[in-house]
Amino acid sequence: MLKKIATRAGVIAATTALAALSVAGAAEAKPGVGYIGYGKTNNTHAVWCVQHQYNYLVRVNGPSHPQIAEDGKFGPQTDEAIRFLQKYWWGDSGTDGIVGPATGGLFLTLGDPVYGTVAGEKGYCYDYIPSYT
Repeated sequence: MLKKIATRAGVIAATTALAALSVAGAAEAKPGVGYIGYGKTNNTHAVWCVQHQYNYLVRVNGPSHPQIAEDGKFGPQTDEAIRFLQKYWWGDSGTDGIVGPATGGLFLTLGDPVYGTVAGEKGYCYDYIPSYT
């Protein structure tokens, strides 16, 4: 129970920080990094990064949700996973199934630190997932 509360508090703090960045408009998405989702170009590396970061996030940081294949192919399973996390953090109004800078920032910050961002260091997926930093 305590772990769940601590996890939720950490997620809320990260979400608040990301929301503050998006409202301030101080940073832009990394140039050249396309959005990920249905109707998008969907670089295979980018999709793999989303799938890997999602699996790490739900396995280590919660919320509890099934893992998805890490095959680099965008399909119904990846779309549903993105929508699940968006609804979890932003409710129905933030659910579009597209990984843009806000959703990408969550994956990079709360996902696997080896592939995301931690303490100012940018991992492999930084070059493939859009974010505000």
